[in-house]
Amino acid sequence: MSQTEQPTSQSRWPHFLEDLGVLLWASFLAACVATLVFFGFFDPQLLVDDVAPPAWLADRRAGYTVGFFFFWMMSAIASFLTAYLIETRNSAADREPR
Repeated sequence: MSQTEQPTSQSRWPHFLEDLGVLLWASFLAACVATLVFFGFFDPQLLVDDVAPPAWLADRRAGYTVGFFFFWMMSAIASFLTAYLIETRNSAADREPR
């Protein structure tokens, strides 16, 4: 077997890790866009305009950070649910008699 020929059955990463990486990367990019759009219209300092905001949330950068991770979490949940529904739809369709 030459160096250019590699077995097609072997993969560098297990299929689950590839899917996980794709879903996390896609949700990361969606969170970047959501953060840019949201904080383009809203100032995090004004969102916590309270008599006594928590000390860790009094800084704008903390607001940006919390907002980004919130959007990343929501995007990841949406991505995982979408992937789960696609996987279960395909396996359910295979079980149906035709």
